[in-house]
Amino acid sequence: MKRFTLIMAAIVCLAISAMAQNADDQPLSPALWKQGVATCAHYTACDRRFGKKIEEITAKYPQGYTLDNLNEIYEGQGSKWSKIYNEFKKSENKGGSLNDLKEMVTPQVWRLVETDIKAFITDHPEIANAVPADPASENPEGVQEDGQENNAEPIHDARHRQMQKANNGISCPANLPLWLGILGSLLGLAALLIALSNRGKINEMRRSFAREIDRTNANLQEFSTDAAEQMKALSIRLTGKAARTKAEEAPAAVAEPIEEPLDEEEEQPQAEVEEIADQEVEREVMNLFMSRPDDDDNFTRVSDTFEPGNSIYVLTTFDGVHGTFEVIDKPEVHSFALLMPAENLMRACSGNAIQIPNGTHIVTDRAGEAEFADGKWHVVVKAIIHYEG
Repeated sequence: MKRFTLIMAAIVCLAISAMAQNADDQPLSPALWKQGVATCAHYTACDRRFGKKIEEITAKYPQGYTLDNLNEIYEGQGSKWSKIYNEFKKSENKGGSLNDLKEMVTPQVWRLVETDIKAFITDHPEIANAVPADPASENPEGVQEDGQENNAEPIHDARHRQMQKANNGISCPANLPLWLGILGSLLGLAALLIALSNRGKINEMRRSFAREIDRTNANLQEFSTDAAEQMKALSIRLTGKAARTKAEEAPAAVAEPIEEPLDEEEEQPQAEVEEIADQEVEREVMNLFMSRPDDDDNFTRVSDTFEPGNSIYVLTTFDGVHGTFEVIDKPEVHSFALLMPAENLMRACSGNAIQIPNGTHIVTDRAGEAEFADGKWHVVVKAIIHYEG
């Protein structure tokens, strides 16, 4: 069963990869191509000034928008938009596929563009499925300008080939890999569902339960350590006060020259004991400023002070080993983090549509947790955030 599952999974991956590559290479309809070029230009120019206009654009042009529609809204916003508009305007009427659009922007911008375009295709199938214009359709009969009569045979052959191609249907060899891929995908998905239903859920529950147990044990250990320190300090305080009271209540028959040295000897250790107890009870709070995490969920840059352009998170720790972190509540930090939310936020935070910013202000709903190990602060539990306008 395990071997069969692996084989079916390989078939699924190959089929999905082939279909995805084929779909990305297919020419887009003229309307969808213009929508894609406009989307690429929009996200290339997207920052605090331009990003606020996305809802206005969607409401004004529900059936899609072009570069000229964007220019009506962004015109006069500065030389940045004019430069982007002129650059993308050159490609508006060229036409192409999704892969051609991908080459027009950076990988970070393409992640946002691809999401928008695929959502637009889902919401507007009548536009996305429109057949691109075929130059041959302008002269379907194959008539030459000189009007020669020997065109009759080529026209007949062309029509015959078109009818034969239409009658082939799904038996056409060109469609055979697609149907085989679909069949393999269905078989693979069925096998994967069977395997996952038996093992995947159980393994995930075990991992989740183990993580919760470890986290609970760590919290209990920390609570036990804190309680022991507080009890020790309290015991020292109570013991010192009791000794001093006993000395003060000594019998009056003791000679005065003997009482005074005893009082001085008793009071001096008492003051030292109280000072030590206060130092043990007090715990130092330390704030560290972190840059974005790397692929291993380790914060890449740690500083004792806020560094503009680098610092995104502030981490609070009492013992230098465990700490909680949240996004720094500064406008310049939010603007910097939202330029590339996938790199700056997704490795340390979670939330609805976190990869598509729909506001300019980041609110931390629940602080994340981090641990210091091997000389690095590592993200253990992600923070939960949402965006506000």
